[in-house]
Formats: sequence, structure tokens, C-alpha cells
Amino acid sequence: MKRTETAKVLLFYVVTFVAMAVLMWVVFENFGYSDENFLVVTLMLLPVSVFFGYILSKVALEPLFITNDLLDKLLKDTLHELNIPLSTIFANVSMLKRKETDPKKVTRLERIEKAAENLGELYEDLDYFIKKEIGSVERESFDLDEVIRASILKMEEIRGDISIQYSPKGLLVTADRRGCQKAIDNLLSNAIKYNRADGRVEISIEEGCLTIRDTGIGMDETALFHIFDRYYQSDLSASGYGIGLHIVKTFCDEHGIEIGIDSKAGKGTVFRLDFTAVMRNSDE
Repeated sequence: MKRTETAKVLLFYVVTFVAMAVLMWVVFENFGYSDENFLVVTLMLLPVSVFFGYILSKVALEPLFITNDLLDKLLKDTLHELNIPLSTIFANVSMLKRKETDPKKVTRLERIEKAAENLGELYEDLDYFIKKEIGSVERESFDLDEVIRASILKMEEIRGDISIQYSPKGLLVTADRRGCQKAIDNLLSNAIKYNRADGRVEISIEEGCLTIRDTGIGMDETALFHIFDRYYQSDLSASGYGIGLHIVKTFCDEHGIEIGIDSKAGKGTVFRLDFTAVMRNSDE
């Protein structure tokens, strides 16, 4: 809040206090203090308090609302403008790759293309969170297998020597697809990040339940109690901000998806997401 706005708020506070004090003094000085007079003063002060309260709220909060509206507009405009250079990069890289025969140069172009894809992913994340904030994210029907495959593909560059075992099995659900994608991305990313060398991650779908099992470091009871808390990290030296599992929990809560966890320190972790509540019959 700027200094001039702060001064206005303080001025209204002073004026309100003085006005109420004067009114009370006039009534009690002329009519004396009694329960009846106190009630009269209270009833007289009530509309005055409401009026000055409204003025104070308007002066104090209006700049905040204006700032939020401006930031929201700036963010949406920036997102819109971001899409243009990204499309330009993709188009030009695609043309250059078709004409290029040098393997080294093709590799460099592929790196540029991959970086642009990462920027595109960030763009879509921001767009998704804005839509979610204003309640305009629609649920759609999709195969959970497609989301899992996409998540596994994303992890190729970070999994290193961790093997990912998955037996594809279709499961039709109706949900917020991007929210589901982010939830599974976070679960799979954690299963890789907190795994041991040459470890493995096993993914399976049985009777509407998605299971992600890892051979990692596991968690003790204290960590299990806090893992869904925003910004909580059991290992402070690990990368990230401790919001991944909070995102998973939020998605599951919004869709009525039950979460089950089995974990022991040094023996790995198992996450189970029961998608029964959002399952869609294949004949619909």
C-alpha cells in the first residue's frame, strides 16, 4: 500500500474515533449515563460505524483489488504473447531439420526443439492454473493408460539407471485430464528421485486402482504424517519445493479418489490411487 493510501486509512481511523467519542460525550454530558442512554448511544453509533467501516474497507482494499486485476490481466496477456514465439520456434526448427544432413547439427536442433517443448509445457501449466483458479477447467473422458505413457516418456531424461516397469491396461475415466497428468507426473518423479541406484518403479492398474511401487529410500511414520502438507520435504537436500504430493492430494480430493500409502524407511514406497469414483463404462 502506498504512503498516501496509508495516510488516508489513518485519517479515517482518527475521524471515526473522534466522531464516536464526541457523540458519546454529548449524550452522556446532557442526559447522564444510564443503561437506556448507553443503548441510545450504541444504536446511534451503529450506522456511523457501518459507514466508516465501509469507507475504511474501500480505501484499504480497493488498491489491492486493482493490483490483482492488473496482475491477472498482465499474466493472461503475457501467456497469449508467449504462444506466438513458441509457434515460430517450432515451425523454423522443423524446416531446418528437414534440410539438415549433418548429425551434429540435427542433434543441436533437437535440443532446441526439446527446450521449446519444455517452455510449452510451462505455458500450458500456467494456463491450466489460471483456468483452475477461476473454475473453468472442464472434466473430460480419457484413457488413464495414455496419461501414464505420457508421464513415463517425460521421465526418460531423468530416470537414469532406474527401470520403469509397466504393463499397459486401459481404464476409462472422466476427470480433469491435465490435473491427472500432473498428479501422476509428480508420483512418478518422486518414485525416481527417491529411489536407490539401479532401482525400479513398477506401475500397474487393477480393478480401477493405480499402483506405483518403488524400491527407494521409503519414509518413516513422521514423514508419512506430513507428506501431503504444502512445502513439506522429508529430505531438505533434495531438489524441489515440497508441493508435488500436495498437488496429488488436491487432485484426488477434488475427484473423490482415495489415496493409499505403504512405506517403510529403506524398503520403498507404494502409492495406490483408487479411480473407482471417476471410472467410465466403455459402452457409454
